[in-house]
Amino acid sequence: MSKYRTWREYLINRLASQPERAGGYLQAAFEEYQIHRDPAVFLLALHTVVESQGGITELSKKIEMSQQSISEILNSKELPRIEILTAILNALGCHIMIQPIAPCEHMYENITIDSVNSNIEFAAKN
Repeated sequence: MSKYRTWREYLINRLASQPERAGGYLQAAFEEYQIHRDPAVFLLALHTVVESQGGITELSKKIEMSQQSISEILNSKELPRIEILTAILNALGCHIMIQPIAPCEHMYENITIDSVNSNIEFAAKN
């Protein structure tokens, strides 16, 4: 019989034993948020990492915020303000990094001057 009842229990244990993976896990969850705009995905991942690193009690000591406030943030339907998110991430050994968006060259592979001109002519007729 398995010692874990849920995937989340397994993940918390795995992140607790390998805390260096927390950053990658949170990065993947944030990228998912950026695509689908569902903060619940990122907040669940953040809550999972918090649990793997001692829970809300430990986090509240590190960032000097009440346990109730942290719990409300993690159970919210919205992402926290940037300064609060930064404090939480720093306490978890992570930080926010901004990168330029890579150009999507493949989007322009099939575009030719002739195809642009025919689209313009089609739009002008309609």
